[in-house]
Amino acid sequence: MSRSLASLRHCTILAMSNLLNANVDSGLMHSIGLGYHKDLQTRATFMEVLTKILQQGTEFDTLAETVLADRFERLVELVTMMGDQGELPIAMALANVVPGSQWDELARVLVTLFDSRHLLYQLLWNMFSKEVELADSMQTLFRGNSLASKIMTFCFKVYGAAYLQKLLEPLLRGVISTPEHIIFEVDPTRLEQGENLEENQRNLLQITERFFQAIIGSSSEFPPQLRSVCHCLYQVVSQRFPQNSIGAVGSAMFLRFVNPAIVSPYEAGILEKKPHPRIERGLKLMSKILQSIANHVLFTKEEHMRPFNDFVKSNFDSARRFFLDIASDSPPSDSVNHSLSFISDGNVLALHRLLWNNQERIGQYLSSNRDHKAVGRRPFDKMATLLAYLGPPEHKPVADTHWSSLNLTSSKFEEFMTRHQVHEKEEFKALKTLNIFYQAGTSKFGNPVFYYVARRFKTGQINGDLLIYHVLLTLKPYYAKPYEIVVDLTHVGPSNRFKTDFLSKWFVVFPGFAYENVAAVYVYNCNTWVREYTKYHERLLTGLKGSKRLQFIDSPAKLAEHIEPDQQKLPAATLALEEDLKVFHNALKLAHKDTKVSIKVGSTAVQVTSAERTRVLGQPVFLNDVYYASEVEEICLVDESQFTLTMANQGTPLTFMHQECDAIVQSIIHIRTRWELSQPDSIPQHTKIRPKDVPGTLLNIALLNLGSSDPSLRSAAYNLLCALTCTFNLKIEGQLLETSGLCIPANNTLFIVSISKTLAANEPHLTLEFLEECISGFSKSSIELKHLCLEYMTPWLLNLVRFCKHNDDAKRQRVTAILDKLITMTINEKQMYPSIQAKIWGSLGQITDLLDVVLDSFIKTSATGGLGSIKAEVMADTAVALASGNVKLVSNKVIGRMCKIIDKTCLSPTPTLEQHLMWDDIAILARYMLMLSFNNSLDVAAHLPYLFHVVTLLVATGPLSLRASTHGLVINIIHSLCTCSQLNFSEETKQVLRLSLTEFSLPKFYLLFGISKVKSAAVIAFRSSYRDRSFSPGSYERETFALSSLETVTEALLEIMEACMRDIPTSKWLDQWTELAQKFAFQYNPSLQPRALVVFGCISKRVSHGQIKQIIRILSKASPLLSIDRGLESCLKGPDNYNSQVLIEATVIALTKLQPLLSKDSPMHKALFWVAVAVLQLDEVNLYSAGTALLEQNLHTLDTMRVFNDKSPEQVFMEIRRPLEWHCKQMDHFVGLNFNANFNFALVGHLLKGYRHPSPTTVARTVRILHTLLSLTSKHLKCDKFEVNTQSVAYLAALLTVSEEVRSRCSLKHRKSLLISDLSMDPVPMETFSSQITGPSCRTLQEPQPWTSPQVSDCHLSTHHYPTMGQISPRTRKSMSLDMGQPSQANTKKLLGTRKSFDHLISDSKAPKRPEMESGMTTPPKMRRVAENDYEIETQRIGNSHLRKVSVSESNVLLDEEVLTDPKVQALLLTVLATQVKYTTDDFDQRILYEYLAEASVVFPKVFPVVYNLLDSKINTVLSMCQDTNLLNPVHGIVQSVVYHEESPPQYQPSYLQSFGFNGLWRFAGPFSKQTQIPDYAELIVKFLEALIDSYLPTADEERGEEQLRTPTSPYPPTSQSQLSITANLNLSNSMTSLATSQHSPGVDKENVQLSPSSALSSGGRTRHGSASQVQKQRSAGSFKRTGIKKIV
Repeated sequence: MSRSLASLRHCTILAMSNLLNANVDSGLMHSIGLGYHKDLQTRATFMEVLTKILQQGTEFDTLAETVLADRFERLVELVTMMGDQGELPIAMALANVVPGSQWDELARVLVTLFDSRHLLYQLLWNMFSKEVELADSMQTLFRGNSLASKIMTFCFKVYGAAYLQKLLEPLLRGVISTPEHIIFEVDPTRLEQGENLEENQRNLLQITERFFQAIIGSSSEFPPQLRSVCHCLYQVVSQRFPQNSIGAVGSAMFLRFVNPAIVSPYEAGILEKKPHPRIERGLKLMSKILQSIANHVLFTKEEHMRPFNDFVKSNFDSARRFFLDIASDSPPSDSVNHSLSFISDGNVLALHRLLWNNQERIGQYLSSNRDHKAVGRRPFDKMATLLAYLGPPEHKPVADTHWSSLNLTSSKFEEFMTRHQVHEKEEFKALKTLNIFYQAGTSKFGNPVFYYVARRFKTGQINGDLLIYHVLLTLKPYYAKPYEIVVDLTHVGPSNRFKTDFLSKWFVVFPGFAYENVAAVYVYNCNTWVREYTKYHERLLTGLKGSKRLQFIDSPAKLAEHIEPDQQKLPAATLALEEDLKVFHNALKLAHKDTKVSIKVGSTAVQVTSAERTRVLGQPVFLNDVYYASEVEEICLVDESQFTLTMANQGTPLTFMHQECDAIVQSIIHIRTRWELSQPDSIPQHTKIRPKDVPGTLLNIALLNLGSSDPSLRSAAYNLLCALTCTFNLKIEGQLLETSGLCIPANNTLFIVSISKTLAANEPHLTLEFLEECISGFSKSSIELKHLCLEYMTPWLLNLVRFCKHNDDAKRQRVTAILDKLITMTINEKQMYPSIQAKIWGSLGQITDLLDVVLDSFIKTSATGGLGSIKAEVMADTAVALASGNVKLVSNKVIGRMCKIIDKTCLSPTPTLEQHLMWDDIAILARYMLMLSFNNSLDVAAHLPYLFHVVTLLVATGPLSLRASTHGLVINIIHSLCTCSQLNFSEETKQVLRLSLTEFSLPKFYLLFGISKVKSAAVIAFRSSYRDRSFSPGSYERETFALSSLETVTEALLEIMEACMRDIPTSKWLDQWTELAQKFAFQYNPSLQPRALVVFGCISKRVSHGQIKQIIRILSKASPLLSIDRGLESCLKGPDNYNSQVLIEATVIALTKLQPLLSKDSPMHKALFWVAVAVLQLDEVNLYSAGTALLEQNLHTLDTMRVFNDKSPEQVFMEIRRPLEWHCKQMDHFVGLNFNANFNFALVGHLLKGYRHPSPTTVARTVRILHTLLSLTSKHLKCDKFEVNTQSVAYLAALLTVSEEVRSRCSLKHRKSLLISDLSMDPVPMETFSSQITGPSCRTLQEPQPWTSPQVSDCHLSTHHYPTMGQISPRTRKSMSLDMGQPSQANTKKLLGTRKSFDHLISDSKAPKRPEMESGMTTPPKMRRVAENDYEIETQRIGNSHLRKVSVSESNVLLDEEVLTDPKVQALLLTVLATQVKYTTDDFDQRILYEYLAEASVVFPKVFPVVYNLLDSKINTVLSMCQDTNLLNPVHGIVQSVVYHEESPPQYQPSYLQSFGFNGLWRFAGPFSKQTQIPDYAELIVKFLEALIDSYLPTADEERGEEQLRTPTSPYPPTSQSQLSITANLNLSNSMTSLATSQHSPGVDKENVQLSPSSALSSGGRTRHGSASQVQKQRSAGSFKRTGIKKIV
């Protein structure tokens, strides 16, 4: 029984093998899945079947989609196959067995086929050789109608037609036009009466001479193919008849080529009509003479021709030279223009028929012919097999050769089709049933209507000529009268297109009146593909463009305007699209150009209709793309406002945005599900298998099943492997021998992997197919087999790089497809995730040349998922596995890509980085960098400058998770520095790093990174928030990032870098970072340039005048950006112009940081004072803060240079202002503060505004500046700084309310001070107010905490430890502010809500504990401390000497008429006090100010009316509403004094201030205005800054002499063997890069440098302003020149 079962099994396998073998194309496709069947026995059986069919030698070529064309191709290859000796076995056999009646056809077929293979010479050689061999003598050569003669004739006819036309047509026309009396008859027996024989002979000789000379003179134009024919003939004849071989060429040429055309020019197609018999006779006689010359013989038999022998003989030599010329050499085959290098279907079918009908005789001939016995029967057997596969030839009536040779006109086409009875053929009848074109109904005009349904025509499947014939027959009864056509383009696409040559046929085969009678063409449902198709064929369709008869219709209702609904006969499928529609308007289709669309979801399809018309054939059209439910492959909801749709026939997914994405997605899923349910279960979907897929596909099945637990399956798999290697000649080193009963152990992984490795090395061409099958079979395998699959897949991965280097785009795309599948596998296979990471991606990471392609795929996958999606996170995670194989390489690639992409943002800058097209890639790479930053997978030792550069550009950018990622990146970088084995840091450095780790985790730094609201940055960084997935800038709340925050972050990073560099003397980290920052600082990019300027200012260790000049130029262009066109007012409004404001702030911060680095003798030190003043005048909150910082730094720097020891600030600054006076005066006039009239009060007028600033930091800085100025004015006078004089009084008055010291030192003369006497007597509650004069005192006004005031001292400058010249650390140069970042809202309220004496600011600051560094060298700590102490001692000494000189004295009165004698000073002093009253809301400040004003009303009664207007409303309010007697007392005093002096006429009116230029004092000192007259003022600032550059910054030549700057090194990560090839000069200069270029190309006009982009449009629909220099400055004497920019070392 078991034996019979075994026999049955064997027979079954054999039967299945035979079945599969007989129909392998469909059989294998449907059965390949059995290789992964759940049942192991089924698998084993299938293995045996596969082994059998391999052993049977199955023709896998039948799997090809082009199987028929491939077989015909192989048939042609067989016929043109050449043996070792140059013989043509099949062709010559065919030539010998085909009957003579078919020689014409055979000649045509052979010449065409051999010429297409560039083998025509070999065919001619064989044919001519046979002809010569059979010839008896030279005279009989090629005289008969042999096949060789016919081949020669066909060659002459095909290749020489154009040559003959050009040569003979003018000669023949000359002969035809001869007068009638000229006769050519020379036979006396045929002469008519009156004709002269001699004259006729002369006539004949004359035309013969003309023809002959033209022929022999045309050798240069003789066709190369015919040269080849003549050369072959010459060589063949030479072997048999060497004595006169060239004569054979001439004889054949004239006999077969020239003379037939001369004798019958009409038949040859040279003339349009037959010549007159008289002319024909002459041409015939002439041809006889020419043939005699060619044959090299004289006339002997024909008496009447003998008179021409002399002429014949005289031309023998010239004819011979001509023949030798055209036959002596053959042009190389590849230089010949093969006009017949295509093989038409007609010739192939004719070959098929000739071979089929004669195959038996061919076999017999090859067997019997001794010449071909050496070749054997193998070619014949192959031919017989092919013919068996092809089957008998079909009788094709419409042969392409005939059709193409026809003159394409309607009558001939129709006549041709009718003659061949095409309408009777089955193919034509089948076409009619498809209803591609039909007539139905009439239009409103009564015209018949025809319908063409484009989607029913299938290119390549339907014979186009038959379709034309069908349309012609359908139209014929109607086209003599008007008719109309409806063209239904619903769902039309590439598979329904008319190829170009076929499209052109339509315009010629119909009668002209048929086109004229088309009343209208209605184009229904035009789509995107049609638009592209009409563009491509625009030339052919020119006649339709703009035609009124062409109308585009987008709905049945529109069609009803022309055809009544009951007369409409559109296909039901087209009309069904309009039923049960859910319409979603206002959607956005995302592509390279986003378009507004409506999405309609019906019962069977999704329609995407454009909301705006697009031009097609010159007409505005709504495009309607239809996608059937059956085509939907995948639909993915990206977030609540975005989804993607992947269609079966489209390469890239379609992406849409809509508010109701969820509803749209659900609707599409619903119709897709409905379609799936409607499909019969019995039709599984199978992938088409191509011939070249077979080895790879079967190899994976064999290797995978070799690892099975079933022994019989292992044996079957082994035998399949053996059969595979044998069938496909796979090179496996080692013995594989097929046998039955082989015992293969289950644990044979090493054997399988070794086989795989060997094959991967020896058969790399199988890689793509093998890997595709591995991935395909992976999901169907068990866990154990999946592990095995990963093992044997890995060796093949190395081969992928071969296909990437390939020039074949298709191969590269397949590599990308495999990587995409591997990525999908990684995402889907959760259980195998760690193994896939290690095996697949760890291996791929080691392949240098493949990394770019892999990263491209990673980024593309991440982008489709979106930031924060599972896809993006898995990809970032996988990047770590990629790096495990080669940390240096992968980190270099990732960081290099990030630098490249950030660089590219400069090519098309946007207001914010998030709006840039590159933002997706930047965000994704930032996530990759976060993942790689752990455990030093970013190789911090090599990349620290680039990492810090990226961090400073990305800090606080993007959605919350990305901001947290940037913070996490910094933490991980510092952690990597701590743990990196290749860097050996000292304990002191490690301590700095550990402290930095703690510092960056403080809430203050969370605030700086824009993550203040989160508890743990690490948790947020890895939170896959659904909302975070969107990349659109509007999808998250964008926090405003203060540049002061960037200062803090940069300085913290700089401290880390400097600490590390102390232990690495050779490190160039800081140089590289400085270069990167400088590169971005001086080129236009609104989103990054401000950041780069701040960073450059913070980290730079030296600065040149050229760089300062550039920064001021950026300021001059940015501050009034487009001021002439739009004005700064627009600059300070809106998100776009917010960027210009930030740019101004950044330039000011950079100048603040860089000023101490300038050389001591630089005039810019003093000039920057006026820059700071100009910034203050802009009256903008943030810029004011930056301006005060610059001013404070400026004063301090100049003080350390001891500039004010001999001169007052007024003298110093007014002297430097002299060359700028004209511009400064205009600015003074605009603001209403005249520095010429009174420098100190003008400056105070600018600074009083600082009291109104919302930031306590800026308020405190303002107080410090006023104290500084107070000290500096007294320095050159060597007096106490509190001594009242005309210079100090302005600052004392400004400090009254904020400094108790000033109040105590500047007493009142006539009134007892409210502070000294009144308060001690009045019953004021202590919690409301208390004050003591001596010792540390405090005053509180509803203050919860006392504010301590220091002892009177003049050492306030020293206690701040400003950097002196040469002290370079940016940390010591940072903004002199109370805090390092922006205060929290709560703290701000607290600070703003409490009033205090700011005296503590002058002495309580502690020196920053940051190490200084200059030129990359560290200052030893001890030396640094000594230097600082010396400075402190010196300053204290100065301070103490001041204290000794002047003490608190009653004589030091603020309002002293003896000291302040000038009424202008008096008026200004009163205005300063009154201005403070006007704008203060603090009761305590008001008490102090009113007290001093009450004194002033007594001391300066004449001038007091100047401030009436300022005080009037305020005093009225106090008198009517205030109950505080301490406040009322001084107010009453003022009123009494005013009343007392009222009788005398007021000498000084309120307008008095205007008389000396101070009309703006009270107004400018007020709150910050939101709307100012900026446009006019902005232009003044531009001119001022330009003048400043021309006056105080050296020209390019001087600059070069002053300091030659070294060329920067490449500002990119160093690459391992140039793996990272980033162009060093990316020419990204949209505005300022041209300033930062170190070299000029010759011939560049250095004066006229274009600094701005011609246009700068932002994405997101907003117009972005241009570069900082779009306002073109007029060329002037000192106009800007580009200077060389040094490398910062």
